[in-house]
Amino acid sequence: MLKEQFLGRNPSHFQINPVVKAFIVSETFLWSAWNFVTPIFAIFVVSNIEGGNVQIAASAFSVYLIARVFSELLSGRYLLGKIERGKFILTIGGMLFLSLSYVGFAFSNTIFYLFFFYAMAGVGLGIASPAKNSLFSTHLDKNKEPSEWGIYDAITFTGMALATALGGFIANQYGFSFLFLLASIVNLLGIFPYLLYIREK
Repeated sequence: MLKEQFLGRNPSHFQINPVVKAFIVSETFLWSAWNFVTPIFAIFVVSNIEGGNVQIAASAFSVYLIARVFSELLSGRYLLGKIERGKFILTIGGMLFLSLSYVGFAFSNTIFYLFFFYAMAGVGLGIASPAKNSLFSTHLDKNKEPSEWGIYDAITFTGMALATALGGFIANQYGFSFLFLLASIVNLLGIFPYLLYIREK
C-alpha cells in the first residue's frame, strides 16, 4: 500500500514550503519538551511540592488552560492585519516564555510557584499558538494540505511518544529538576527553525 503510494511520484511532490518545514521541526521540539513532563506532572506535584496532591496538580493544569485561553484571544486579536514578521516575533516570544516556565518548575517547591509557572506556560503557548498556526496555515502548499497535515501529525506525535518514555526514565534516574531544565533546552531548540528562516529571508 505504502509502496504504491510513494513510488513513481515526481520529486517535487515531496517538496514542502520552507515555513511549513520550520513549523513542523519547531513543533516537534515544542511538543516533545511538553511531553517530557506533562504525563508525569502529577507525580512531580505530589512528591516535590509542599502540600501537593493530585487535586492540586489538576487545579494547576486548569490555571494553565485558563491563562492560555485569555492569552490566545488577546494574541489572535493583536495579530489581525499584522505582517508575517510580527507573527514570527510573537511565536518566538511565546516559546521563550514557555522555556522560562520550565526553568521555574525546576526550582518550585510551593503551590504558589506551581500555579504561577503553569500560568506562565499558558501565557507562552497562548501568545505563540495563534501566530505559528497562522503561519502554517497560510503557507500550506496548494493541493498538498492533507498530506502536509499528515506529515506534521506523524512527526510531532512520534517525537511526543519518544519524549514521554524518555521523560519518565530521566525523572526516575536524575530527578525532576534536571528533567525540567532539559525540557527548557529542547523547547528553545524549537525557536531555531524560525530564526534560520528569518535569516535566510
